[in-house]
Amino acid sequence: WNLDVIDVFFVIQMRGRAGAIFGRTTKTTPKCDTDLFATAQAAAISPRRCKPRPKIAVAMSGGVDSSVAAHVLLNTKRASRAEEGTLVSEEVDVVGLHMSNWNALDEDREASRNPGPSSGTKTDLGYDDQSTSSSAFCQSSEKEYTDAKSVADHLSIPLHRVSFASEYWMSVFEPFVASMSQDSRSSPNPDFGCNTHIKFGAMRNYARDRLGADWIATGHYAQLWHRNLPTRDERESSSIFEHWMATQSEDLGCQVRESISDRAEEVWLLAETETEGIGHLPPMLLAGADRGKDQSYFLSGVKTESFRDVIFPLGSSYKSQQPASSSQPTVRDIAIEAGIPTASKRDSVGICFIGKRNFGGFMSQYMPEPPRPGNFVDVDTGKVVGRHDGSLYYTVGQGARISGVGTRYFVCDKGSGDDSNTVFVCDGTHHPALFSDELAVDFSSFNWIGLGRSGRELNHVPRPLREGKTIDAWARTRHLQPLVRCTVRWDRDGEKLRMKFHRAIRAITPGQIACLYAGKEGLICLGGGPIESRGKSYFECGMDLALPSIHPSGHNDLSLSS
Repeated sequence: WNLDVIDVFFVIQMRGRAGAIFGRTTKTTPKCDTDLFATAQAAAISPRRCKPRPKIAVAMSGGVDSSVAAHVLLNTKRASRAEEGTLVSEEVDVVGLHMSNWNALDEDREASRNPGPSSGTKTDLGYDDQSTSSSAFCQSSEKEYTDAKSVADHLSIPLHRVSFASEYWMSVFEPFVASMSQDSRSSPNPDFGCNTHIKFGAMRNYARDRLGADWIATGHYAQLWHRNLPTRDERESSSIFEHWMATQSEDLGCQVRESISDRAEEVWLLAETETEGIGHLPPMLLAGADRGKDQSYFLSGVKTESFRDVIFPLGSSYKSQQPASSSQPTVRDIAIEAGIPTASKRDSVGICFIGKRNFGGFMSQYMPEPPRPGNFVDVDTGKVVGRHDGSLYYTVGQGARISGVGTRYFVCDKGSGDDSNTVFVCDGTHHPALFSDELAVDFSSFNWIGLGRSGRELNHVPRPLREGKTIDAWARTRHLQPLVRCTVRWDRDGEKLRMKFHRAIRAITPGQIACLYAGKEGLICLGGGPIESRGKSYFECGMDLALPSIHPSGHNDLSLSS
């Protein structure tokens, strides 16, 4: 016997015993048409021929996007099997993972604490009161699992169901409630924390440790450039999946370099794209090809390390409409053609733990103290124009909906200190009190993605900032808000990251996320962090607004040009 064969045979035996002793799922040895010793001998002679197939865990919510993500991975494998007969010795194992993050039964224990606001209250984070019962939420949650199960059955893949309710409560919901209760002016975004701590935290760890997954895939409309993958030529004799991943990496690398090659203000970023002769490089987060569905904003809080084994199969796809130059089918087209049961399902919106329920009524159950009623105050006249049920139910920029008043008021600010329950309103959506061109983020809270080399101090921070210089970048402060140019500097005295926008921005809100981008059309997502404060409004500065100087507040703001 050859020593290599003995070594492989011993490792196979020990792995099996370790799994039995510790009760943990371990990667099983491949099933070949030979006995154990022959398997070990074949592995020693040709490791590729019988090594375990890579396993991909796909997060399946029951919606069309995650369903098509699973289908794409399976379809890539099957198409390649027919086209690449020499590479069929290694495929991929795809498993579904359906998670629930909220235990609706806990609501019944809290429901009697506070009555909540009057009906009709609406915020940017929630919905009008359509259903207030926890039982209705339970039914909706169960329907999501049933949909995911029907898709998994259709695709002939196993589906694992797991609850991360306790992790969500401690890592996302409690900080969310604490932020709102401690600072009435703050409007935090729980979706930011959910991606950071649950989807790419607890769920990723579960998939790796419990399911033995090598990769985790989701239906997000974003892209990841994995820069450590060998080239297609180097993978030519490897597996179908590895070859596919290498192709994706090369294509994205070309896009990134082209997007910054002609931008003098981003020359510092060219060094970050170098891959030749460099070892461990972090993946870069890129915007999805479908900019109308791009979800990089919500992913900007995820740590770079958590992206190292993540795949976004829909990153280069379009949801429903695509440019005339593209001949690829849309995600909806793929779902319909593949007969996926959720092909016509509508997109889900809103906060996952609230669903289609009244935001204020729901949140009042969990606040340390019942929200106190207060006044709506006209910022121009200083006069009280109405009453509200609690300032926490309102977000800067939203309509105030004051009963009995003919003026269309918008929330432009909230009081602080002894005046913390006052909600200031202004007449009109383009009032100067709604606009500012500066904000600050606590430097330690900003999450930089995909930058730096190991072994360098502050290597995750852009080099110009480390050298005391500024950088020019793209930014947005709301999901799908058109990108706007800004100048970024690191205020080391106050440990703040300060952004000065080139145009006036509407409704900059503490607690929301400021996300930075680089490259042509903002292809590269540099990271994001919660807004700590905004600069003075144009109203406070005594400045008037000219419509050409105003930046659109959202992708559907047709009143302004971008």
